[in-house]
Amino acid sequence: MSPESIKKCRESTLGYRATEETRQKQSLALRGHEVSKSTREELSRQMNRPEMKNYLREVNLGAAPRYGGGRIRWYDYERRDSRVIKLQGTYELEVARYLDEVGEAWEYVGRSREHSFLLSTRQRYYPDFYLKRLDLYIDPKGWFSLENERKLKLVEKEYPGRVRVLLGETYLEKLKELLL
Repeated sequence: MSPESIKKCRESTLGYRATEETRQKQSLALRGHEVSKSTREELSRQMNRPEMKNYLREVNLGAAPRYGGGRIRWYDYERRDSRVIKLQGTYELEVARYLDEVGEAWEYVGRSREHSFLLSTRQRYYPDFYLKRLDLYIDPKGWFSLENERKLKLVEKEYPGRVRVLLGETYLEKLKELLL
């Protein structure tokens, strides 16, 4: 593909989001569809051309994020004790900054089995932070799915008072109240 063609393709679909109905139709249409070996090789060759790699990088479709999959960005954060930890998303980053700013003793426990909660459904719940002084886990979230909500209700039922979820845009205000 020439750079001009790439630019035209990008501009023609910029801001376009397929509806769920369209995505399902496309999925059904492609189900069971096999691509020949020569077609796969040609697609691979096209995608590995330098101008295509630059284009994909430009529209953020290139490599997966550095520290994990999905759409959440990971951040390196230097704690006040000079240790560098990896935090997932801006909510976690802001909570860590605030806890350091007010001098609260905390640990980032992310995906630590030691700090996880085993539920009666055999699932595990992994909070993000442990506040040592309060012996409390906190988990800042911008939103949660129905599955996350079910899991959190189980945590509250089976481990009452052990975890606080700081939900929505007021998460820092909720944290300030908690630390009083």
